[in-house]
Amino acid sequence: MIHFFTKILEAYTWQGLALLGVVVALFFVQLYYYGIAYYRIYLFRLMRRRKRQLETPPISVIVAVRGEDEQFLTEQLPVLLAQQYPVYEVVIVYIGNDVEYYDQLQNIRNNYSYMRLTKMSGSGRLYITNKQALNVGIKSAQYDALLFTTTGTMPSSAQWLDFMAKGFERGEVVVGTAVPVFERDNLRTYIMRMVEFHRMRNAMARGVVDKVYYAPRSNYGFSRRLYDSTRGYNHLGIDIGDNDLYVQDIATSRNTAIVLSPYSVVGEERPDRWDEWMEHMRYYDTTRKSYPIGIRSFISRERGSRLLFFLSAIVAIVALPLELKLGVATLILLRYGVVVGTSSRVASKLGERGIAMRYWIYDLVGPFVEWIIGSNESHNTPKLWK
Repeated sequence: MIHFFTKILEAYTWQGLALLGVVVALFFVQLYYYGIAYYRIYLFRLMRRRKRQLETPPISVIVAVRGEDEQFLTEQLPVLLAQQYPVYEVVIVYIGNDVEYYDQLQNIRNNYSYMRLTKMSGSGRLYITNKQALNVGIKSAQYDALLFTTTGTMPSSAQWLDFMAKGFERGEVVVGTAVPVFERDNLRTYIMRMVEFHRMRNAMARGVVDKVYYAPRSNYGFSRRLYDSTRGYNHLGIDIGDNDLYVQDIATSRNTAIVLSPYSVVGEERPDRWDEWMEHMRYYDTTRKSYPIGIRSFISRERGSRLLFFLSAIVAIVALPLELKLGVATLILLRYGVVVGTSSRVASKLGERGIAMRYWIYDLVGPFVEWIIGSNESHNTPKLWK
């Protein structure tokens, strides 16, 4: 046996074997993420969870509207009011001072008995935060099940509310999914889509086996009882965090229901311009520094192991003998097959489509894009997209 290992060392050197060992170790880290952690999303079925209530609950859909958002009036609000669900209400909190716009909202409310309208006037020094607006919406709502969405978004179907309601039958915290929507479909917007898809995938991978740490601002909810028991939102010093920092405080593995269906997805408008999209991502990344270390490690380990796998594999292919080059190349192909197969299946659960053909591009550049987003995190409040 000793003679055998001596021959191996003479043939490949200990440096070469150590490099190969690094490639293999990183391969198995990647295999854990794509073969186990992310694949659980594809296997997840909400219906396996026991119902906490038998009857379909009435739901209050709450949305804060800031300024004169004509698109909300003409496109989003009609879809919210046309949901195929027996008992619900749409609670709108208007933040602004435009009399004509508010009159339009009042005229619509007069035609829909299940629409509620509240106005908050903000000006100059008095900036009304999103949490303040949502708090007013919660107080105005009449039902215990509270579902939140935002402007600049669109439910995927008239069954959106019906499918999200299935979550309230099984939990007090309900988390849906959202996908970014761009005007153009090109390589740049594809990479943007995949960065956001990967972030949603990380959140759902933790949520289906443990407590969820993030919910899309346009598609999540909780019970009024739970909200009252925590005395409302936390981290009041920042305008964001209602969909992640607060969710982390109230969500447990027992009280949370994740809804994964093409009918429960919400599309969120995004800018096509790279700099505007970056600014949007950096702004909402400011809460990540407050995430528990376990969550931050889970997120960073995949990205880091992916980058190191590529780098070590390139060095191995350049430096190692032919037979070991072939072994490394085999690991690269095996990994990519698992990655694309799992990603395509998970994408169908999270509302994404058509990702496979160009996925290799994101696979290579994704860690660098995430690094750029994180390394230039803005400390000032930027101009937000929607």
